[in-house]
Amino acid sequence: MAQVSGVFFQKSQTNMRHFIRFAMAGLAMLLFSYAAQAQTPIEDLQKAVEIYNAMREYGDGLNAKTLTQSNVDDMKARMDKGVVLLDRVIREGNADQIKVARYFRNNFNYEYGFVLGMKGENAKSYEVMKGVERDVTSFTSSDFPLRYEFFGKNFVINWDNFAPTQAEFLTGYAEICYNLSKYDEALKTNKKAIVHPSLSDWLRYVSVNKMLDIEAKKSGLLTPDEHSNYALQAMEEYDKLTSKNKEVVTEFNYPTVKRAMEILLRTNQGTTTPQHVARWAKAAPIAVKYDEENPNTLRLFELCYRNNVTEITAWHQVANNYAQVAKTHAQLGKPLNASTAEFVGVSAVDRMAAGTSLSDCDALRNVAKLYGDWGKTAKKTEYEKKAESCVAEQKKAQERANKIARRNNRDFNLYIGADMFPLLNTNPKRDYGVVVDFVFEKAAIEFGYKKINRNKENIFDLWIEEVDDAAQDNISRWDGMKLHFQPKFFYGNNNRSYFGIQLGYVEKSFDSMFVNVTRDADLFYSSERFDPSVKQYVVLLNFGGMSLSKGFGIDMHFGFGANYSSFDPGNALDRSLHTIDNPLLENRKDKYWGAVIHMGITMGLNFGPGN
Repeated sequence: MAQVSGVFFQKSQTNMRHFIRFAMAGLAMLLFSYAAQAQTPIEDLQKAVEIYNAMREYGDGLNAKTLTQSNVDDMKARMDKGVVLLDRVIREGNADQIKVARYFRNNFNYEYGFVLGMKGENAKSYEVMKGVERDVTSFTSSDFPLRYEFFGKNFVINWDNFAPTQAEFLTGYAEICYNLSKYDEALKTNKKAIVHPSLSDWLRYVSVNKMLDIEAKKSGLLTPDEHSNYALQAMEEYDKLTSKNKEVVTEFNYPTVKRAMEILLRTNQGTTTPQHVARWAKAAPIAVKYDEENPNTLRLFELCYRNNVTEITAWHQVANNYAQVAKTHAQLGKPLNASTAEFVGVSAVDRMAAGTSLSDCDALRNVAKLYGDWGKTAKKTEYEKKAESCVAEQKKAQERANKIARRNNRDFNLYIGADMFPLLNTNPKRDYGVVVDFVFEKAAIEFGYKKINRNKENIFDLWIEEVDDAAQDNISRWDGMKLHFQPKFFYGNNNRSYFGIQLGYVEKSFDSMFVNVTRDADLFYSSERFDPSVKQYVVLLNFGGMSLSKGFGIDMHFGFGANYSSFDPGNALDRSLHTIDNPLLENRKDKYWGAVIHMGITMGLNFGPGN
């Protein structure tokens, strides 16, 4: 059975000892000539730190394969020299200096003890580490920061700088205890290491597996639940390792997931609790990744399903996929049971089927396929029919939704508005106009009608001909109506501004009038009755803005264009042979063009979401 004895000192020399343990980065650059004999606590502390930095740099260059006794002796000599200076600071320095001196004194011992452990001299390493164990492990964040002066510069050691070193110390000390068969002490120390927040993934892998080693050496130190929990954690910690660290595990034959999986199954034999099932459920997908040909991997899934595991769909998908692989392995003669694989696979599909909504057509099809993969024809047919029903229902639902969407098309508004300007007129006789707009996303179509009462005539045609006395005041008013049709095209980001061409038709009926008429041939004078009327065809280039909300709308517009008119004087008299005492009747042609400028505003109701 693979263990992790020695893994701390073999791997930590490169991966762990490069942690920033004591916030001393860059101190080597500050070294310069110093007096041979320190005189004050500050000078003693400076010299000791200088020795420590050199010792640590020297130790970082050592490794277990090439380490010699000479190297160990050199580390001891450096430590002794530094400790002498630090002891003097502890006796003579102030409170801050004493704290820093004790801190570095512990570190000297730890560096030396680490090298002893690397050399395999466990008893000596234990003696050194035991001497500082209480001090090193008692440090908490409240003891920091530590401040000291180093050759005229102030340095600070924070808790974050030291915490990884404390975690590393716990792991290393626990391994020394284990190597010396001090299993109770190793267990106690290792428990502290595992929960230390600054422990690296690699060292946590080491510490958790060390718990399994300790229990293997001295059974009963862990309860069955603790043993199972550490086994599961060992699998999880291995799964977290980087690919480089996994290569180290393979190189030195350290545990992967096989041993922990065996422990999980062995410690739970004869009893089944929800806690057991939960551990199996967590362990099984990890086991699949690293040990798929192991019968115990298939056994984990089998136990989960025989004990009604409750997991999410993704978990059951992993189980089904693995069961298919296990079936193939069994057919190839690998030590896996095909019937157990089928039980796991079908159980996984059953759980997925139970959790599949009847409205998830793709999932229903997938369940049917998975049943087919396991040869469950009846189940396959059942879920194929459910998938077909699902598709049919979705098609009906889509048709209903499309119908509702067409009915409640958010791109359509119906606007009915009234012409505001005539309503503001104080005359007893007012015009009344109404418009109806069918408003779509990019354009609108407008239909309008206006009842006109007592309007003044547009005499632009007479004015352009410079007709004398042609003023609106001496031409009778008219009644009539106006129809118009207008497409509107929206533009701009707000989808409210528009332009369009308005096509209109106007009928005008003037008041009956009696006008003096002179026959040109003989100057015969008489009074004649006229009932004039005009029919006009109007074309306007219109610009405007339309603002619609739920229930209300407003439209403001301005346009200019021309009209083509047909004039009927309302009397059979030949106007070319007579002179008529009225500018309109005398000068207006039967057919004529006119200019039109129009501005208006409508307000009203909007049926739709607005724009």
